[in-house]
Amino acid sequence: MKKTVKPFSQHLNRTFRKWHRKLGVFAAFFIVFLSLTGVALNHTDSLSLAHQPIKSTLLLDYYGIAAPQDVRFYQQRTIQVINNSVWYKGDMLFESDTTVVSVGLLSLKHNQEKVLIIATRNSIYLYDLNGGLVDMLGTESGVPEMIKAMSINSGQVIVDSANGYFQTDSDFFDWRVIQPLIAPNWLKPEKASDVETQQATLAYRAQFLTLERIIIDSHSGRILGVIGVYFMDLIALLLIILSISGLYIWMKYTKNSRTK
Repeated sequence: MKKTVKPFSQHLNRTFRKWHRKLGVFAAFFIVFLSLTGVALNHTDSLSLAHQPIKSTLLLDYYGIAAPQDVRFYQQRTIQVINNSVWYKGDMLFESDTTVVSVGLLSLKHNQEKVLIIATRNSIYLYDLNGGLVDMLGTESGVPEMIKAMSINSGQVIVDSANGYFQTDSDFFDWRVIQPLIAPNWLKPEKASDVETQQATLAYRAQFLTLERIIIDSHSGRILGVIGVYFMDLIALLLIILSISGLYIWMKYTKNSRTK
């Protein structure tokens, strides 16, 4: 004798099927989205996601990444000082805890190699043109304290410090006090166009936001703040409900098939 389906069970089964279809269509987009972002995060190194800066001003503003207050150009605008960092031909070369006073190019005496000389308040840094650190000199090496300006002329480096003018050559072994009759030609920032300033500003801001950060925040919902996190929690709950309802429908279908 064929077993009849109870009215309540039949109604419950229809309800589950109806809502399972509706919720499934809504959840399909998020399933694909979470899958794609999850795969991307699993391959973040091979895709170089952490090395792809975001240059959208809208996203940079949204994340609260402010524009730098100090933007200066040197050496035909190939060198930029942005806040406490030094950039050479578009790449960040150096970052300091203190104010960068001045930057210039210098040919070393012993091998004629051209280096970037960076003066901060109490230190001198030398970098080759490939971005490698050549030397770092502090007050223990004779560098004057509280440097205020720097001049480079014919292989000689002069700095204006709290204790007067000091001069050294490109070997930086000996610093001596000088009293020039004519004020040195101090290295000063060059004028730059608005476009160049905007490009330098954007490059500086972009280093603080990468594609990896965007994908991580999108995957977790944090890109929309606290609301986004709760929304992704709701999506997770929805997927759990879909799994349970799908399992229920499958079990009912299997049971009914066996009774036929």
